[in-house]
Amino acid sequence: MKPIKLEISGLQSFSKKQTIDFNELTSLGLFGIFGETGSGKSTILDAMIFAIFDKIPRTMGNSGNGIRPCLNQDSDSIEVYFKFSLGENLFEIDRCYKKKYTRKGEEKFEQAKPILKINGDVVADTVTNVQSKINEYFGIGVNDFTRSVVLPQGKFSEFLKLKGSDKMSMLENIFDLEKYGTNLSNKISFRLNDLKESISSLQNQIKGKGDISIELINTLKSDLKIKNSELTQIIVEKKTLTSEFSELNNIKTLFEKLELYSSELLKLDLVKEEIERNKNDVLKHEVASSLKVLIEELEKIKCEIIQNNFDLKNLQISLDKENAILDLEKNKEESFDKKIEEINQKISEKKVDYEALDSLRKAEGYLNKIEIKEKLLKEISSTNKKIEEEIVSFKEKVTKNKIELEIKENELNSLIKIDSNTISTLEKDIADIKTKLGIETEKNLNKSNLEKDLRNYLEKKDDLLHQFSAIDKIVTELQKQTLQNHAFELAQHLNHGDNCPVCGSKEHPDLAKATHHIDISILEKNINEKTILEKRLIEIETKIEYVNADILRIGDIENIESLKETLILKEKELKSLKDIESEAVRKERDLHSSITTLISSISNLDENISHRKSTLKDSLQKVTVYENEISKERENLSSLKFNNIFSNSNEIILESILKEKNILENMDKEYRTLLSFKESSEIELRKIKNNLLSILENVQSKNIGVATLKEKISNSESNFEIKDNRLKETIISKGFNSKDEVLSYLLNEDIYLSIKNKISEFENSYTRYNHLKSEILSDIGNREFNSERWEFLSRYLEELSEKENSLIKETTELKSNLNRIELLAEEAHELLKEIEMLTLKQDDLLLLQKRFKGRKFVNFLARKRLDYITYEASKRLQKITRGRYLLKVDNNCDFIIIDTFNSNHSRECSTLSGGETFIVSLVLALALSGQLQLKGKIQLEFFFLDEGFGTLDSVLLDRVIEILEEIRWKEKMKIGIISHVEDLKIRIPRRLEVSTAIPGEIGSTIKLI
Repeated sequence: MKPIKLEISGLQSFSKKQTIDFNELTSLGLFGIFGETGSGKSTILDAMIFAIFDKIPRTMGNSGNGIRPCLNQDSDSIEVYFKFSLGENLFEIDRCYKKKYTRKGEEKFEQAKPILKINGDVVADTVTNVQSKINEYFGIGVNDFTRSVVLPQGKFSEFLKLKGSDKMSMLENIFDLEKYGTNLSNKISFRLNDLKESISSLQNQIKGKGDISIELINTLKSDLKIKNSELTQIIVEKKTLTSEFSELNNIKTLFEKLELYSSELLKLDLVKEEIERNKNDVLKHEVASSLKVLIEELEKIKCEIIQNNFDLKNLQISLDKENAILDLEKNKEESFDKKIEEINQKISEKKVDYEALDSLRKAEGYLNKIEIKEKLLKEISSTNKKIEEEIVSFKEKVTKNKIELEIKENELNSLIKIDSNTISTLEKDIADIKTKLGIETEKNLNKSNLEKDLRNYLEKKDDLLHQFSAIDKIVTELQKQTLQNHAFELAQHLNHGDNCPVCGSKEHPDLAKATHHIDISILEKNINEKTILEKRLIEIETKIEYVNADILRIGDIENIESLKETLILKEKELKSLKDIESEAVRKERDLHSSITTLISSISNLDENISHRKSTLKDSLQKVTVYENEISKERENLSSLKFNNIFSNSNEIILESILKEKNILENMDKEYRTLLSFKESSEIELRKIKNNLLSILENVQSKNIGVATLKEKISNSESNFEIKDNRLKETIISKGFNSKDEVLSYLLNEDIYLSIKNKISEFENSYTRYNHLKSEILSDIGNREFNSERWEFLSRYLEELSEKENSLIKETTELKSNLNRIELLAEEAHELLKEIEMLTLKQDDLLLLQKRFKGRKFVNFLARKRLDYITYEASKRLQKITRGRYLLKVDNNCDFIIIDTFNSNHSRECSTLSGGETFIVSLVLALALSGQLQLKGKIQLEFFFLDEGFGTLDSVLLDRVIEILEEIRWKEKMKIGIISHVEDLKIRIPRRLEVSTAIPGEIGSTIKLI
């Protein structure tokens, strides 16, 4: 996690919004937050944790989240915005709690909807969804976060003081070991329960299939054979009678059709006269239709004459209106010409001297710039004096530190240097041998247990093979005797000359003899026992294969005694080397620490001097630039021309410039207003002139239209008279007396078509029925129809069909039942096979469940993690304490301290002083943070601690800062410190100063230094 930006408002002592730019604050890696006690330093840490987890560590003991007590007394809401990165993802979180009041006036303190953005997109906007996303990306909760990444007050030494079981639970959570413990055990239990349910379900399925015995199957087959025989007899008889019935039925159909056709012809004779009348009506309609076209054309010409007269009248009225509008528009044109002339006269009176106005505006700008830059020059001068004083102070400190550094380097050069790589290599070899010894011991134990199981399975297999061989002989003998008995039963019903049902021969020279009676149940019982033994043999052979495979996977085992001897020799060698090196290492570490601290201090002081000189140089350059700019602005001001606005004796000041500028600008506004009014009037005048042209065009167009319509009316009246005379002559020639008589014979189109269809249908039907009647008489010939025989065959065939359907239904049901029972029997056999396979899996899972019982595996993994964390923490602890203290873990997973300066005496961590507790807690937190980075769930680029520095003396403080600097440099981490210790300020290159709030006036404020 890498913080980028934090905004705080209304939290604890922060009443107004304060913003922290972490990019700037963490630019040098190591940074500090300083201020008086109660100024609000720890609140910055609280705000970061609150933004991520919606909790504040110092109030988590209160009911709920304990947010209400953290509200600033001068604020109505707590608002925190936190921007940070995780790997390549950019996170932004907004959280807000507000005071609200009910209708009764009761106060409520409620959370507004939080907002979580990832890479600029809103991914969650509810409390639940935001927390879900945080858990997804972080992988650790607030408690583990405050023990290993951000350490607020009261949380610093929690990991050190945690007891064994709580410590292991924490490690299991933050290193995601649940999948090897509780989760894996739950998976095994779930799978076992699933298998038990599956086996029980399969057994219930077999029971649910009912009776599926061989006796039932044979009975169904016998019944099916009888029913099939009866059905065959009925089908043969039915086929014979159906042929005769079909012939009679055909003759019956022919006589029925003859009667039908004769009846239809009689009906057609009754409507023959009506059809003749319809034919006459159709003929008259067709002649009248040809005259209708001429009548309609004459009516159309008449309508055109009426419409043209109407249009002529309307056009004349419209022309009169257009002439009136034309006179009005001419009057408007004259009025606007006079108005524009008056505006032109006013514009000439209001014209402004723009050269003078421009000079006044420039003068205002020059005077403002001169005033601002003179203020900046005063501020820079004051700052430069402070910087010069700081440079003198830093140079004195550098001289003092260089003298002390030279003394320490001379002491270091006089020491004999001892190589410590040999000890590290030896420690690693011992750890590897111990790990290997543990693995080989466990492999040896597992292999012994597997070989014992293999011997037991082989003994069981031999015993089962012996039993199987004995019962197989019994079954074979009983089956042989049963076959002889069946042969004897066949021979009793076999006569000379009959075909043998087995071989088909008609000669039977040697008939089978009777043997003693065999009880079928005994045979079946022995077969069942044989089947059970076969299954048990398969199970034993499968288990033997699994055990052999496990033994092969274990492979060869190294000589354990040889490994133990090697371990003892390595440990003796290590102890001897440590005793020799101890004193020399202690002296060398003290000198190295002092030299590193002095070099770091000199480097920081040099950087500060260089930075201050650079700042001073930049300031002096700015002074020169500002002075030149002021001079240039004054020259620009003196070069301006004001066209006698100011007399030479008057001093040009900002007040007089502004007064004259306002006068000219007001005149300019009036001038521009008149120009705008003139422009709008000219536009309106152009519209009027365009409208006049349009009206003139309309008047001319309508005059032409009047003349055209008059000509059309005259032509239409002449054409109407000619065509009317021609129509009258045509009507008389076609046999009609008048136009009305012609129209009276016209028929509706639908009626006309209906009558024509009716005539056509009558003629077609009459012809068709005569033809069909002749064909039927030809088909009947000399044949006669016997109705009594037809009725008898009809009834008898119906009875045979009913019997046939009944037998088909019965045979179908028998076939269905037989197929169903055979299928059920096959399914039951498959289910038994599946039960056997599931039982084998169940045995394997039971063995696996036994191995994972009691969280042994996950505790082993957590202990390995804890050992490595302790090892890394111990290395840093040795460096800080100059080799005096080591950190170990006892059998209960509790931390213990080894004092190497006191005969390796061990003691509990509760006996440590305040400063010692701080150092041990710090190295543990740093080691745990390093492991979290390796975990891959969260990329740690940040570490924050908020207490303990006040318990350290100056020597230990230097060593702690040295360790933090080394981590910052080697591991590329940003490390933050919260403290009120003044000595830390000169050791921290980048810091944030927090100013204490003043009640009733201002809240806490921050300043980046």
